[in-house]
Amino acid sequence: MKKLALLLSLAALPARADSPLTSTDFWTAYKDVPEVVTAHDIERLNTRLGYYLLSNASIDKKAAVINALSWNYNGRQNAQLFTEILGQKYKTTDVARIKQRLTGEERFCLAYLTALDDYFHVDSALTMAREARRQLGNSFTVAIVTELIDAQKNFGGATPLWNYVAPVLNDKKLKQDLRPRGRKVIFDYMALYKRG
Repeated sequence: MKKLALLLSLAALPARADSPLTSTDFWTAYKDVPEVVTAHDIERLNTRLGYYLLSNASIDKKAAVINALSWNYNGRQNAQLFTEILGQKYKTTDVARIKQRLTGEERFCLAYLTALDDYFHVDSALTMAREARRQLGNSFTVAIVTELIDAQKNFGGATPLWNYVAPVLNDKKLKQDLRPRGRKVIFDYMALYKRG
């Protein structure tokens, strides 16, 4: 009987393979955006999608493209390709020089791509995301993705993962620039972690 109770309690928890970055598919709220559909279909950044991330598209649509690219257990190289595209824009191959010149949105995109490329090691992605958040302080999209990266970094730690995202989800001062269905995807998944 004790074994059954233990199994039932474990079944209620998210699987260990799940994670804040890999299980919050908010791109599904953006299926009307052709670039998001393309990103989901090919699961690899290409030049067209890279330039979309540099376009005047809204930050939530850019985030949805990156979210739709998803992840791979063996890693991806989407951040590297985006860095090459940024190098074309800034006419340099010097990565340090490129990073110095990034706009807030470019920094955010690079941070999110970097985090999904290797979601086991997100320290540098989190640093970039925090810098982007300082540059774009009133964006809900930037704030929530930054906290998802922070939760990913602390996955398995003592602090309930819900605690990372709750302040953003409850902050009415932020510009609500992520579609409600996208916010619900994040809320529903992260609520599973309210107790740690």
